Amino acid sequence: MRILSFTLVLWLLATISYAQTEPEKKLKPKRKDNYIHMRGIRVGMDVTRPFQDLWTKGNRYGSEFSADLEVWPNWFPTFESGYELMKIKTDYIDYAGQGSYSRIGIDYNFLQAENKNDKDVLFFGLRYGFSLAKQRVNEYSIDSYWGPVTGQFGNQNYFAHWGEFLLGIKGEIFRNFYMGWTVRGKVKFNHKNLWMPPVYFIPGYGKAEKGFNLDFTYSIYYNIPWDFRKKTSVKNIEIQE
Repeated sequence: MRILSFTLVLWLLATISYAQTEPEKKLKPKRKDNYIHMRGIRVGMDVTRPFQDLWTKGNRYGSEFSADLEVWPNWFPTFESGYELMKIKTDYIDYAGQGSYSRIGIDYNFLQAENKNDKDVLFFGLRYGFSLAKQRVNEYSIDSYWGPVTGQFGNQNYFAHWGEFLLGIKGEIFRNFYMGWTVRGKVKFNHKNLWMPPVYFIPGYGKAEKGFNLDFTYSIYYNIPWDFRKKTSVKNIEIQE
C-alpha cells in the first residue's frame, strides 16, 4: 500500500512539473494595418466586349484593356482604354459607327485584409471617359408620298465625354491572377452635334440619345509583381548615405 501511495505522489509531481514547463502557444500578432498590400501593376482585359451583340441591339463588339496600382492605402488609380464598333443593317439603313475611348479614375477598396496574403477587393470607383469616333451611313431608305427616297452619308467624326460611377470586385484565384466583375452607371456630359444624321453610337458609352447608360463588365487580370516602393526606398537610402 505504501508503494502504491508513493508511486501516485511521484506521478502527480511529474504531471505538475510538465504542466509548468510546457511551452505556451504563441499567438499570431494582429496586423497593425488593415489595407490590401498589392505590389506592382495589375493589367486586365474585359472578356465581355467581344460578345456585346448577345445583349445589345445591333452588331456591337470591341476590346478593352486596363491597368491599376495601389499608390495609397486602399486607393487604386486606374486607366482603361478600348475600341468599339457597331453595325446596323436593316431594310431601311446600313449604319456603322466605330472609334477608340479611354477612361481615367480611381477605385477605393472597402475590404479589410486579415493577413498579408489577402488581395481581394470590393471597390467603389469614379471615372472620366472620352471617345474619338466616326460614323457612316452607307445607305438609307425612307418611304415618302412620292415613293422611297434613298441616299448615304460619308464619314463623320465626333467627340464625346461622360462620367461613370461603378461598383465591383477583384478576387485573386491564383497567385497574381485575378477575376472580377463591375457594374457601371454612365452619365453623358456632351457630344458633338451632327445635323444629319445625328450621332447614334458612342464607343465606350453606348447609345448617344440616352443621358444615362448602365453597363456590366467582367475581366481577368494579372498583377505584374514589381515592387516600386522597395526600389524607391533603396534609392532614398543611397542618396542619404
